Amino acid sequence: MATDEDAAAACPSCGVFSTSVKERVRTGPKDIPYGNDPILLQWNKTRWWCRADDCTRGSFTETIPQVPHRARITRRLSTQIGAAIGDAARSVAEVKAAHHVSWPTAHRAFIEHAEKLLADPLPTRVLGIDETRRGKPMWEYCKEAGRWARVDPWDTGFVDLGGNQGLLGQREGRTTAAVIAWLTEQTPSFRNAIEYVAIDPAAAYAAAVRTKGLLPNAILVVDHFHLIQLANPALTKWSEPFVRRG
Repeated sequence: MATDEDAAAACPSCGVFSTSVKERVRTGPKDIPYGNDPILLQWNKTRWWCRADDCTRGSFTETIPQVPHRARITRRLSTQIGAAIGDAARSVAEVKAAHHVSWPTAHRAFIEHAEKLLADPLPTRVLGIDETRRGKPMWEYCKEAGRWARVDPWDTGFVDLGGNQGLLGQREGRTTAAVIAWLTEQTPSFRNAIEYVAIDPAAAYAAAVRTKGLLPNAILVVDHFHLIQLANPALTKWSEPFVRRG
């Protein structure tokens, strides 16, 4: 396909329409299927020069609402994937396999879908904090450091354990700073209402909860699963000498 939208030739920085072609490129964003048959979509895009004197952008590639900048899938496919995960309660792994996309792509579609629907969380007495792995480790180039770094992707989830709200929010990373940032964004009434915070034995989460003035009425507790998981090996190790002796 070729672009049939005049606005695609407008510079995203200054808004001036360009008539100076730099080059033409071809991309193949993934689209929704036609029944059980996949649709092969190829887009002959134009890369324009921005000739505005006061614009710092040298060139830009045209985009349309259905295929945003650097998107690997169309907007309608992203909507379909996000709804399949969020509304149908299917796992990210299942949906990404069904639509033949990567795990991060399906996860981003779900986050975008959830952000449109989720309202601000209501106060809860018991807050649960836990991490979720969102895909395999990967290598990313860090411009500031000038080198490649191994990234182990994790998200931190915040759950209402004292009511029926379920997932209250999610933040990238599993650090003290990530937890503090999310809690700081909530209202004072939300933070003051929390009486218990249940976590696994994670020092980063514990440090965040113990931050002075952040959750003034909260008591930190360890959830039963991880407590028993740690106790069982310790009990086995302690009892082994007596079992051998007997």
